[in-house]
Amino acid sequence: MSIQKQIMGGFSTTSNISLHDEENIKRTTRFFTTANEILENAINDPQRKLKNKFTADGLIKKELISDATVHDNYAGKPIERPVVDLVQQGGGMYGIALLGYTYIMEKIGIRFYSHGGTSAGAINALFLASIPNAIYDEDSKFQYNDKPHQATKSEILTHIIANTDFSKFMEKNGIIGWLQQKLLRNYKSIILKLFLGVFSIGFLVGIYGLFGIVFNIANGVSGTELRLFDFIIGTLNVAALLLFIYILFVKILDKDFGINTGERFYSWAENLLLSIEIETKNDLTKRMEQVQLVKAKKGDKPRLVLITSNLTHNRIVKFPERADDYWTTPGNIKPAAFLRATMSIPFIYKNFTPGKKHYKNEKNVENLVKLNARFVDGGMLSNFPIREFHRKDNVVPRFPTFGVLLSERIVGDQKENKDPAKNIKPLEDITLIGYVTSFISTFRNFYDNDFLFNNREIEKRVVTVDTKDHNWLDFWMDDVEKAKLFNKGVDAAIRQIEQFDWKTYKDIREEKIKNLN
Repeated sequence: MSIQKQIMGGFSTTSNISLHDEENIKRTTRFFTTANEILENAINDPQRKLKNKFTADGLIKKELISDATVHDNYAGKPIERPVVDLVQQGGGMYGIALLGYTYIMEKIGIRFYSHGGTSAGAINALFLASIPNAIYDEDSKFQYNDKPHQATKSEILTHIIANTDFSKFMEKNGIIGWLQQKLLRNYKSIILKLFLGVFSIGFLVGIYGLFGIVFNIANGVSGTELRLFDFIIGTLNVAALLLFIYILFVKILDKDFGINTGERFYSWAENLLLSIEIETKNDLTKRMEQVQLVKAKKGDKPRLVLITSNLTHNRIVKFPERADDYWTTPGNIKPAAFLRATMSIPFIYKNFTPGKKHYKNEKNVENLVKLNARFVDGGMLSNFPIREFHRKDNVVPRFPTFGVLLSERIVGDQKENKDPAKNIKPLEDITLIGYVTSFISTFRNFYDNDFLFNNREIEKRVVTVDTKDHNWLDFWMDDVEKAKLFNKGVDAAIRQIEQFDWKTYKDIREEKIKNLN
C-alpha cells in the first residue's frame, strides 16, 4: 500500500471523514493549484529575479541551498535534493500557514533533515519527521494539472488539516462552550472589549445605586449613615462578586486549570501517527534515522526538538530528548504525548501531566512515571527554538537552518525595523497596558530574542509569515480562511528563497569564525 493511502485510510477510520472522497480531494487540490500559480507568477516576475535560481523543470538549484543532499527516487530515477534543518514557530491556527511554507519548499525540491518547533510548529515538525521519505517515490494523489508529479509530505498534512474540524478539540459544551467560542473568535474585537468594559462599570455602579435607593426609602437613617452603609454594603457585594467569579473559574478550570481536556487532540495525533506505524518514541527515532545524508559524516543524526514549559520545576523541556526525565522507559512513550505537552495553551487546555496512559503498554510494571510535573504551552518560554540547531563549535555548517516565524519580532513595545531611526519612540508615549505587556513579553521571549539579536546573520535564514489579519484562536475557522493562511505561508517560502543564497551565507559564517579566532 502506498504511504499516501495508508495515512488517508488511517485518518478516515478514526475521524469518520473519508480522505479518499473525491470532493474532499478536490477541496484540498485547490490549495495546491493556487499555491503553484503564486509560485509560477513569482518565478516569472522580472522584478523578483527568481528565475535564474531554478532549473528548467521548476526545481531550486541545489548549490544555492546547501552543500549537503539526500537521495530521492522518483519515476525510477535517483535524484539528489538539498537539505535544511527547519524550525517552526508556534501560533495556534496560524500553523496552517506553516503547511503553505513547507509545501513550496518540498515542491521545489528542498528536503528537511532535523526539525524543531513549539505548539503548532511542533505539530507540523513531528509529522514531517514521522512520515517516511519513501513518500517522495510516489505520484501525488492531488492532480492539479494533466501531468503526474511527485508526492510531498505537506500535501498529505494539508489534506488532513483541510478536512479536520478543529472546533471538536474545544470539548466544552453548554453555556461555557458557547462563551468560549464567542470570546476566542472575537477576542480582537473592539466591540467585545467595549461591551465587557461598559458591563463591568455598569454592574459596579448599579450595586452602589441599588443600595442608595434602598436606604433612601428607609426611615430614620441620616445622610452620613446612608453613605456609610452604602459604602460598606456595596464594597462587601463587590468582594462577594469577585469571590463568586473566582470560585466559578476554579470550578470551570478544574484542578488542571483548563476549560478543555485536550484528550480529543491527543487521540487525533495518536491515531494519525499509528497510521504511519509510529507507536512509540523508539519507532520515531528509527524512522528519523532512515534519512541519510549523501556523503554523511560520523555522528550525523537528525534531531527533533519539541519545546514545552515545565511549570513545576520552572524550566524549558525539549521532547523527545528529555523524555527519560519523566518516564522510566521513555522508548515506549507515545509521541502524541510530546505534542499534548507542547500545545497546552494555558486556561484553554488543561495542563499536561506525564502518566502511565502515555505508554504503549501501560500495564507493564516497568512503565512508570519517574517525575511528576505540570506542562503548559512551550510558547510561554520559547516559541521559536532555532538556537537548538546553531553550531557552536566554530565549524562552518554543511547546510543551513531555516526558520518560520508566525508573528513579527518585538523590540520593547515596537516592531523591529532595520532602520534604527524608525525604532525610536518617545518614552512618554507608552501606556500602562503597553508597559505591562512589554514586561511580560520580555520574560516570555527572552530565550528566543537573546539568540536572534546576538546572531544577526540569521536574518537571511528566517522569514515571517504575515498573519496580522487572522485570529490564531479561531478553532472554528472556515475553508476560505484556511486557504488564505496557507497562501500566506506560500508567500513566505517564496520570499525566503528570494533572500537566501548559500554561498553568501557560508561566507558570512566563515568570516565570523575567522574573527572569533
